[in-house]
Amino acid sequence: MYATARDWARFGLLYLNDGIWEGERILPEGWVSYSKTPTLDDTYGAQFWVGNRGISFVPPDIFYALGYQGQVVVIIPSRELVVVRLGMTHRGNWDFYTFVKELLKAL
Repeated sequence: MYATARDWARFGLLYLNDGIWEGERILPEGWVSYSKTPTLDDTYGAQFWVGNRGISFVPPDIFYALGYQGQVVVIIPSRELVVVRLGMTHRGNWDFYTFVKELLKAL
């Protein structure tokens, strides 16, 4: 899906705020929780990658949508944080966890 960084940030904020936008419930109650619930392999929920995969510096409540060539919407509820990265990066040239580590260091 094509969208601006601002649109993706709004999408992340909708999920950060449990499906509520400007005081109005947009997503069904419980949907965000369901989206963050890992499947049997403990890494993927409903359209979101979930959890820190045992990486100590990554908050356990992280969930994120990964897109084409490194585009990502990162949501970390414990930090009240949504970060959007739009970029064209060929596989192997960008590391998501280094991105998260440096992001958290900067906060």
